[in-house]
Amino acid sequence: MLDYFANDKYKVLECMFQRQIAVNGENVVKLSQQEIADILSFTKPKVNSIIADLKKDGYIIQHSCRGKYSLTSKANADLIKMGCKEVAQ
Repeated sequence: MLDYFANDKYKVLECMFQRQIAVNGENVVKLSQQEIADILSFTKPKVNSIIADLKKDGYIIQHSCRGKYSLTSKANADLIKMGCKEVAQ
């Protein structure tokens, strides 16, 4: 797990983790790739590539093409193990 997150994937996932909001009983991240890029001072293509990897590897689910994601239980569990604090809803 640490090898997987020894790069910018962790920063993107942690950014999303900290910005989850509850919508109809489900935690979602309502950020566009450009918003994530701006928050982290990354380029949008870099964020796009990282998000593609995170989706492929089972860490996030994309619900729409305009910035609505959910972190999987795998993502939440791994981030909590790594010391991320859950944000109060």
